Amino acid sequence: MDGSDPLSRGRGSAPAASSRAGAAWRVLQAATAQLHVPVEATPPMAALMSPAVDHDTCIEVLQRLLRIHAGWEEANAARLRALPWPWRPRAPGLRDDLVALGARPGPRLVPAPVAACDAEAWGMLYVIEGSALGGRLIARHLRAYRPEVAAAVGHFETSEDGPGWPAFRQALERALPDAGSRDRAATAAQAMFEHFHGQLAPSLAVAGDAGTVHA
Repeated sequence: MDGSDPLSRGRGSAPAASSRAGAAWRVLQAATAQLHVPVEATPPMAALMSPAVDHDTCIEVLQRLLRIHAGWEEANAARLRALPWPWRPRAPGLRDDLVALGARPGPRLVPAPVAACDAEAWGMLYVIEGSALGGRLIARHLRAYRPEVAAAVGHFETSEDGPGWPAFRQALERALPDAGSRDRAATAAQAMFEHFHGQLAPSLAVAGDAGTVHA
């Protein structure tokens, strides 16, 4: 989920300033490095990225993503909107996509991490904003193997809307200027990955009516 680009190394910069460049992003990247693969390897995500991906799999993945986002957004919306970043809720778009595919969006919310401070909110946003990078790959895959689904689903296409990953990394550096705030953000980012994994890990066999996941 993390982007990676070379850090600028301006000549004449003080060593202390150079060592701080990218500090927040690097702390979060290191804290979550081992958590990407387990999420991407969950049965629903593996099925979604298979050439044999089908309509029902797409519905189930969207249902699970809705469960991930809806409760988290409801619990954290006020704090997220107060941050100096154009946060955009994703649950409404996921509901629209499910209806477009002929499914009934699951109404049940699940417990989600709640940010106790702005630093924790930034750590959770690190995971959400980073997921847009993976969304591009998913959108390309669906266009290749399920073009009719890709035409109906906007989540993976529009998840990258906004200022973009480089701008988010710059905002992160401003928001997390010290070790304490970066550590709080890193812990929250780990909790967010665990939230994703908890909803994506159950087997595809638990799908219920109209694609609603009950596990």
